[in-house]
Amino acid sequence: MHYIDSKGKYFTKKLLIEANNAAIREDRNRQLNEEYLERLTDENVYPIILSFDEHNRGEIRVQIMFDEKGTMGFLDLTKNRYNLLPTAIVKEDGTVELESEESINSRRLYPEGREYTEKVSRTIIRENNFRPKILSAYDNQCAMCEKNDISILVAAHIYPAHLCADDTVNNGICLCKIHDKLYEDGNIFIKPNGEVFIKDGKNKLDFGKIRLPKNQSDHPSPERLSQRLELSMKRGD
Repeated sequence: MHYIDSKGKYFTKKLLIEANNAAIREDRNRQLNEEYLERLTDENVYPIILSFDEHNRGEIRVQIMFDEKGTMGFLDLTKNRYNLLPTAIVKEDGTVELESEESINSRRLYPEGREYTEKVSRTIIRENNFRPKILSAYDNQCAMCEKNDISILVAAHIYPAHLCADDTVNNGICLCKIHDKLYEDGNIFIKPNGEVFIKDGKNKLDFGKIRLPKNQSDHPSPERLSQRLELSMKRGD
């Protein structure tokens, strides 16, 4: 595979399973299916095609390419684990030089097989009243479907709060848990004019546009929607 990000980081199957096990132990937001990882080929490497500082608190979210068909997944890990991953070098002739297993093992903090846990402190950015004011603006109903069960509704930031510290109602949208996950994962996009479109044909939408709050002053900010769209498209490159 030649899909290598600018830093050239990649996983072997062994390192990927170790990192995923750590994500499970550390209760991180993005984990991978353990059975799927076990079915991966030992001989292949699995490049990181995108990485970004998700929480700005020592944690990195990476997007991993699993095969030539474009199968991808996200995984959260500490910056320390990320920095210890092997690095591939793309030569002028287009070939890729990988690190030797000896080189990879030389950077291990502990002997192979010994598991350890790293903690990353997170600061809660949302104001206490963010959820109630978002749900109230949208009359306790998902903006993308008819669901109105408060227990499954999410007050989602449009543009991530850790990137802008904006907890106003104009940077929020009420979504059910299903649409919130699809929006968070970059499978559903919202244009600045409120139009909704999906990344593939696997998911269906009830509306072609989000349902807006009755009060115009509570409408989502086109600027924030544009920023989120740009960020989501960049992550999906």
